[in-house]
Amino acid sequence: MATLSPDLAQSYRAAQAITREHARTFYFASHVLTQSVRFDAYAVYACCRSIDDAVDQVAARGESVRPEVAGEMLIRAFEDGGDRPGEEWMPAFRDCARRTKILRRWFEDLAIGVAGDAGPVNLQTWEELDLYCYRVAGTVGLMMMRVFGSDDPQAEPRALDLGRGMQLTNILRDVAEDARARRIYLPAREREQYGVRAEDLLMGRPSGHWSEFMQFQVSRAREQYRLAEPGIAMLPRGGAQMSVWFMRELYAGILDPIEASGYDVFRTRHSLSMGQKLVRGIGIWWRRRNN
Repeated sequence: MATLSPDLAQSYRAAQAITREHARTFYFASHVLTQSVRFDAYAVYACCRSIDDAVDQVAARGESVRPEVAGEMLIRAFEDGGDRPGEEWMPAFRDCARRTKILRRWFEDLAIGVAGDAGPVNLQTWEELDLYCYRVAGTVGLMMMRVFGSDDPQAEPRALDLGRGMQLTNILRDVAEDARARRIYLPAREREQYGVRAEDLLMGRPSGHWSEFMQFQVSRAREQYRLAEPGIAMLPRGGAQMSVWFMRELYAGILDPIEASGYDVFRTRHSLSMGQKLVRGIGIWWRRRNN
């Protein structure tokens, strides 16, 4: 930050503020990164968050939401000039994108996924859910690979595994909240196999063989985290690897209280306390400090 112009440094600080407010787990994990990498990560997060906000604003006006809602923003982000009020993060992102060679296509795919959340959602198959996970989370994993200094094609599938695991965790944690917004991401064909009815989810209650169904979903999420682990070793040693290990551990850790509650995600939004995050973070640091 010391070598940046005052305006650019201020832009990176604006991105940091957005990340601190909206991505607390990621912000916590980011502190093992070097300052330059950390602030690049904040710039990328600020752009992703702003795509999400742009979609929300259109939906709140009752207008039809299409991925193109983020198109003008991405033109400004990947080209020069025309920043708007509220986009104080934009110069920082533009600087980051030029240096790290993040692909614009990943942000366009993210916009498609976010736009799909604007109305009722009722995914039918695992393939649909897998595509959704790529769009809203896997793309972010690919972006962060570049921020962390890796462009190894062999690591990309592992980044997608981690994004998939994290998004599945979000979905399992937020079943009730999503249902209130008439969004059901858990595939209908799998729900049918366990007798889980959409109408009961929308009413905020379990049905059928709910525990067995959720046990299957939790196991699937944990398998994604396991598959992601070899990819973490492909990242540059030091802070990049440690930060991703933290994210993997903290997100996977949310599955533990979900499981311990008997898969009651209707009365409680399960999370880790700051103390639990610190304990898990110290454990990861201790196990990985010499890697």
